[in-house]
Amino acid sequence: MDADRIAPFGRAVALALLGGCLCAFLLATLPPIAICVALGALGALGWQRGGRARAVGAFAFGFGWALVHAHSAMAQRLDPALEDRPLRVKGVVVGLPEAGIERQRFEFHTAFAAIHGQPVDLRGTLRLSRWRDPAPIRAGERLEMIVVLRRPRGLRNPGGFDFERLALERRYAATGHVREFLQRGTIEPGVDAWREAVAHRIAIAVADLEASALLRALAVGDQAAIPDSLWQVFRATGTTHLVAISGFHIGLVGAFAALIAGLVHRLLPGAGRRIPRRSLAAWAALAGAGGYSLLAGLSLPVQRTLAMLAAVLIAVVLRRRLGAGGALALAALAVLLFDPLAVLNAGFWLSFGGVFWLLFALDGRPPGGWWMAWTRAQWVASVALLPLGVAWFQQTSLAGPLANVAAIPWVSFVMVPLLLLAIGLAPLAVVSDLLMRVAAHAARAYLDLLQWIATWPLAAIDLPPPDPLTLALAVAGAAIVLLPRAVPGRLLAPLLWLPMLWPRLPGPAPGSVDLTVLDVGQGLAVVVRTAGHALLYDTGPARPEGFDAGAAVVVPALRAIGVRRLDRVVISHGDGDHAGGAEAVLRSHPRADVLAGPGSGRGRTCEAGMRWTWDGVDFEILHPPEHFPPLGNEASCVLRVAAGERAVLLPGDIGAIVEQRLARAAPVVRADVLVLPHHGSRGGSSPALVAAVAPRIGVASAGHRNRFGHPAPEVVDRLRGAGADVLHTGTSGAIRLRLSPSGVQVRALERRSVPRAWQEP
Repeated sequence: MDADRIAPFGRAVALALLGGCLCAFLLATLPPIAICVALGALGALGWQRGGRARAVGAFAFGFGWALVHAHSAMAQRLDPALEDRPLRVKGVVVGLPEAGIERQRFEFHTAFAAIHGQPVDLRGTLRLSRWRDPAPIRAGERLEMIVVLRRPRGLRNPGGFDFERLALERRYAATGHVREFLQRGTIEPGVDAWREAVAHRIAIAVADLEASALLRALAVGDQAAIPDSLWQVFRATGTTHLVAISGFHIGLVGAFAALIAGLVHRLLPGAGRRIPRRSLAAWAALAGAGGYSLLAGLSLPVQRTLAMLAAVLIAVVLRRRLGAGGALALAALAVLLFDPLAVLNAGFWLSFGGVFWLLFALDGRPPGGWWMAWTRAQWVASVALLPLGVAWFQQTSLAGPLANVAAIPWVSFVMVPLLLLAIGLAPLAVVSDLLMRVAAHAARAYLDLLQWIATWPLAAIDLPPPDPLTLALAVAGAAIVLLPRAVPGRLLAPLLWLPMLWPRLPGPAPGSVDLTVLDVGQGLAVVVRTAGHALLYDTGPARPEGFDAGAAVVVPALRAIGVRRLDRVVISHGDGDHAGGAEAVLRSHPRADVLAGPGSGRGRTCEAGMRWTWDGVDFEILHPPEHFPPLGNEASCVLRVAAGERAVLLPGDIGAIVEQRLARAAPVVRADVLVLPHHGSRGGSSPALVAAVAPRIGVASAGHRNRFGHPAPEVVDRLRGAGADVLHTGTSGAIRLRLSPSGVQVRALERRSVPRAWQEP
């Protein structure tokens, strides 16, 4: 392309701006704000000059613009000095609260905050929970309350979800819980209150709980009522994108509004002298899409979709000629100028990527009949988005293309129109109720189909997240596959997918063992991997309607580090912080053999003297002895794993009495790595045990700033005094070690391995 002909809002500029925004978030730390502003200003000057400087300027502007937004979002975060202190806050509930049996969770916009009567600077959105309160929290409710807050911080694990990135994208200032309500009950009329009323009406009108939850998600973006079992079905069938109010649905409503406007224009012959039909249709489409976006709650993804649609429709009104590629570039520019943090969201890449690949593969080719065009579009989307789906969700669905061929038209052209008509005709109660019942039956039929497809063998395949080179090869393979049929070698391109679909994640050599102490908060889960086997010691915490470490941490981490099959699960004892995630883990690995402490109620009971050897690595249960009573912590299974002369000791939550007994068994308990008993509590890791074990590394699996003070300072001092380094999952994230006959190696501390600017220290 001639550099002098680079359009100021064309494809080259859009790609440059996108590249600048993306590169900004590869930094480990944010540069000073003055540098970011200066870079953005210089980039803007280059953008408006033209020539080759235009693309370079757009890149620099995108880089600086994204960093300015990141600075703004990070500056809103809670002052660390205010963490864990009771604050009095006033403000309003935004969005739709998530109501469960025991917990309510909601987002709160702060208007005022104080501590001990002194105002403090607290801006932005709070993500709050309230436990065991029968009075429901309402959308738009004005509240005054006492809250306890922390800066947004997530767990860091291989393959794990990055909550801190989400907090940056959504501009969360803090997370926390409500300690006490001081004043409540005033509801501000507005969009959120209207959305809540619509969701309540659907819940009353539709008795089928699953269908009701799906319809509420499609109508007002309320996904809180969708059970985990349904999410598993959506993931297995590749239809998760249809649960959200997507850009396609918003565009569909806009197209329907444009169609109605066009018909009205034809029925009024004199209207053409006042406004062209194309302009009327464009404004009607924008109004329809805007109304549906309001109903959806104007979340950030919806705002981005509306900005994209508005950019294209305004170009139509101004009679600017836009090809498909030009429209996509203009939409991307609108989204990135409106919110450069959009590049942190999977929806941005999937939506723009899907349209880009459709244009790449189908532009200029004969469409054939409508069915052929639809089938070809589904094929293109399935092939092209496969690498992105694996990168973002570590999963692909073999049944997805077939499921989407039926699901997309059914949801988009049957369920959503019926649902919106039922809502729009609410004053005509009889007609509205009839339409709502028909929509519910359509939803039930849709769910029955997906639940059947989800039972197919290999409907969904779990994969580890690809590294950048593997992802680039997979994207290149998809591009070659989608080239015209005459291109030589096109059918060999899927070979470029092999590193992604069959990744080589080398484990330890025979005689060595990899140990991964996962960051599960206040709990324990340890993956022990030999050359050909894998064992999980404890499964992390879980609580009803709350965090389940088994599903959220352990299963994704096993996938990410290359464990496709668990041979054995050892549950030290039945406490929720050690055994809570067992159900999710065993659902994902149903063939695993289970050993558990006395009274745990799962699998075989572990007993001292049990031994086995995998790949030259020895495993031995040291406690409890035969016929030991179910005494909770004291009945914990104590496991020693030895790779030659190197060993690790996993003692669960044993207390002082069992520690003394084990200390008397020295040198049997000697180990290079000690996972601290009871998370490093003050009453554990006695001098006798530390002397008997003589560890080089002590690992405390405990939550960051946990209320118990684990690991206790005196325990840390005791271990350091004995010559051991002490690592803590709460500050380091998951801890990955390798034990081999040659020594012990710290392979990775997850929070420090790939630092990003949005991470908390």
